[in-house]
Amino acid sequence: MKIVIAPDSFKGALSSPLVCEALREGWLRRRPQDEVLLFPLADGGEGTCEALVRSTQGKFYEVTARDPLMRQISCRCGIAGKNTGVMELAAASGIERVAGRELDPLRATTYGSGEVMRFLLEQGCREFLLGIGGSATVDGGAGMLQALGAVFYDSEGNTLPEGIGGGALGVIAKADWSSLDSRLKESVIKVACDVTNPLLGPQGAAAVFGPQKGATPEQVKLLEENLKHWQQICSGNGTLPGSGAAGGVGFMLRTVLKAQITSGAELVIRYSGVDEALEGADLLITGEGCSDAQTLCGKLPAVVAAHAAAQGVPAVLCSGAISGETAELEKVFCAVFSISNGAISLDEALAKTAENLRLTGADLAGLGTAFERRG
Repeated sequence: MKIVIAPDSFKGALSSPLVCEALREGWLRRRPQDEVLLFPLADGGEGTCEALVRSTQGKFYEVTARDPLMRQISCRCGIAGKNTGVMELAAASGIERVAGRELDPLRATTYGSGEVMRFLLEQGCREFLLGIGGSATVDGGAGMLQALGAVFYDSEGNTLPEGIGGGALGVIAKADWSSLDSRLKESVIKVACDVTNPLLGPQGAAAVFGPQKGATPEQVKLLEENLKHWQQICSGNGTLPGSGAAGGVGFMLRTVLKAQITSGAELVIRYSGVDEALEGADLLITGEGCSDAQTLCGKLPAVVAAHAAAQGVPAVLCSGAISGETAELEKVFCAVFSISNGAISLDEALAKTAENLRLTGADLAGLGTAFERRG
């Protein structure tokens, strides 16, 4: 039999490569003769870089960049396949880079993410895959543009300092785009984003994501006004879906860098090679940390299951926990499993994730002939 294992990470427990390994180990305990192919996946958020680089036999790099408060850090990016730069906004500009009391949406900047992109440009990359989940910023991507060469001026013609945050967007009187890195004009930027929020308004970047990043009600109002001003500076359409993603970075990428914004899960699957692996496969095994009705709303397991169905390959869902009824999930997956055994605490369940995945993999292999293609 030919088995394709292509899960998301089990957040808080295991990365998708480790989920793959555990399921394969369990399967091979029962059926060591089978061909088991691993495709660790992600949906554009945490783990996207690792999943894409590993699945394409690419290369990782450790880059020195600035965190959201402009402190020097080391963060990871990579090159997938031959020459596609892969980066996550959260690697340099993520909310996990700042401790709770340090959250400062007025100061936080995406400058470090621009430094990472510049590094990849210097490696010769002219195609980029960028995941923009998990940022600590509401700067509309202005800091990122500064690191890539853009210069901003105030009303008196003074150059604004590098690392501008969301609280200073309203000070920008003029933007000089001519100094942007010329290599960007030769580049194709594809953005993995499953957020549909616009830039402004009650569902916009400030109102929805500002409080998550530490903004008070008064700061939300200021950030909203500043983003409105930023939209005028960039002369772009902030109503398009995804414009509010990552505190307005989605708007900037589309408007200034002419990026293409698409489903994170679809983008990762397209570049991973999993479609080719599904040809002639007997079974797809996918999973995530917790599954419920929202899984069917564009999350990685449902998207990859649709790719499998297009080739007549049944899909099994293995998750850390199943919430709610499984009837809707069973319309997409031929079987739905929670890997947890019995009533245990969350901490115990997280600690046993790898072993529970191995046990589930072995149990599935025990049913192996039921999935085998006929004819």
